[in-house]
Amino acid sequence: MQTIVAYVPDLMFGIRVRDVLQQLGYQAIVADSLAAAQQALAADLGLLIVDLRSESEATSALVQAAKALDPQLPVLAFGSHVDVERQKAARAAGCDRVVANSKFSSDLPNLIATLVRPQSVG
Repeated sequence: MQTIVAYVPDLMFGIRVRDVLQQLGYQAIVADSLAAAQQALAADLGLLIVDLRSESEATSALVQAAKALDPQLPVLAFGSHVDVERQKAARAAGCDRVVANSKFSSDLPNLIATLVRPQSVG
């Protein structure tokens, strides 16, 4: 089972994200703190999801740590459509796709399908 780590500080929204990931057949690790998200990083992740509502420097550090561990790890970030600075910072940190909260909520299954790394057979 492919693992996806999602850094989502909002507990209720994190539960919704976890439920969608599990319904799609993924093992979901939803972290509500940056420390927990960093501990969950592993070389064989299929995708990292990052909520941009937290401090942008800390979020950038998480993305950079994930990319340092595995440069090919796809990273999906979501946040406010009006917060252009955080979107730019997320792209600069290495996020592969940055979407608005509304797009993330309405199209999560398709976003995952297009970004998740195929599971290696071994």
